Amino acid sequence: VNCSFFYKIGACRHVTTSEVEQQQFFDDFFEEVFVEAEEKYGEIEEMNVCDNLGDHLVGNVYVQVPLTPVTDFREACCRQYEMGECTRGGFCNFMHLKPISRDLRRRLYNRSRRKHNAGSGVGSRRSRSRSREKWEREQREKRRRRDRDRH
Repeated sequence: VNCSFFYKIGACRHVTTSEVEQQQFFDDFFEEVFVEAEEKYGEIEEMNVCDNLGDHLVGNVYVQVPLTPVTDFREACCRQYEMGECTRGGFCNFMHLKPISRDLRRRLYNRSRRKHNAGSGVGSRRSRSRSREKWEREQREKRRRRDRDRH
């Protein structure tokens, strides 16, 4: 669901029931993969699912754990898509990330952080998390402005 009004009050004339059901289905999928990966590989720094249509990206799931060489997925993300302006659509070669609900993000990443901090003290995850949260706030604000212009 890509509507700031829906996230504020839980309803919007532009959001259909099927969109809400699709988001719930995706959130369930995301949570299941996140939990399984976390149990097998340890703390998850970040997890992304591509919403692209190209054969080499469609449905790909990228999971960043402490041992991965990738330190930041932002360079692989399509900035034009985040602004709602990608002209290449689903066939873009940069990642178009499928968003999860705010509630699920909070639940999964706070849960992961609590587990990590309880086992080894507060680590460098906090500053990376704050920078990610700032980036996400900026993206939400851009979407809100875009939604406001559409309505």
